[in-house]
Amino acid sequence: MNDVDPLGSAKQGQSAVRALDLLFLIAQTEKPIGMAEAAQALNLPRSTVYRLAQILVDYGVVVRLPEGLLPAPRLFLFTSGNRAAASMEATLEPHLNRCRDLTRDTAGLHVRVGWYRRTIAEIEGFHGIRWTRGVGYTAPLWNGAVGYVLSLALSDDELDQMLDQADLTPLASNTPKTPAQVRERIAETRSQGWCYSEGESVDGAAAIAAPVTAGGKIVASLSVYAPVSRGRELTAFGEELAEVAKEASQTWQHFATRADTRDSGSQTWSNIETDLLADET
Repeated sequence: MNDVDPLGSAKQGQSAVRALDLLFLIAQTEKPIGMAEAAQALNLPRSTVYRLAQILVDYGVVVRLPEGLLPAPRLFLFTSGNRAAASMEATLEPHLNRCRDLTRDTAGLHVRVGWYRRTIAEIEGFHGIRWTRGVGYTAPLWNGAVGYVLSLALSDDELDQMLDQADLTPLASNTPKTPAQVRERIAETRSQGWCYSEGESVDGAAAIAAPVTAGGKIVASLSVYAPVSRGRELTAFGEELAEVAKEASQTWQHFATRADTRDSGSQTWSNIETDLLADET
């Protein structure tokens, strides 16, 4: 018979429950939640929430932004029942390479996190003068080509809620200043099937973007971005980018269909439990 430490088991169970409570709280929010707000909601010391949040961040299921905590793209991919699905960037890398090769400019892959968009993969362009964002780059959904593409996944109620909460303080010279302007840009994107923007998120930058879908839902966006001096040249590749995005959608759908749905990432949670217990000792 194995010896069991009741105290250790109790601590581990308490830590796991607290971490799950925090994770569920973060997952239910459409905007970043601060440490103080989370501590108050869970009736826990802020120091405890900070330690639990750091563990969740380290394991890639939570993202820490300056404004607070958000669920990470990896968390949503785990819910599909396939831990390997977390490597969307690896699965779609050939399509990213094709985007870069077509335009010779930087290609990126982005997903929605609440009311934000996050870059999860990027391949730099060939030009000596080029624009890059970097993996982990995060910006609002309500501006820029990538934001409009990912906003197509929102229901009417979700779009209303996002725009009610949106801070439309201009980030750049062409940032939309009213909810009506954002709605117009999203409608244009839906009609065209892809989007072009310049100077909306950052002055001096231009981008084209198109949706990646799975099961009829938008799950990501492929994009190409460049200095605004080459921005208009990007529009010539808009239709081609949309076609590459359709091919990427087929690849991702095929990957998801073949995935072993019984592999729910239990090993990852086991590792988290180990760290939680160590944190309590």
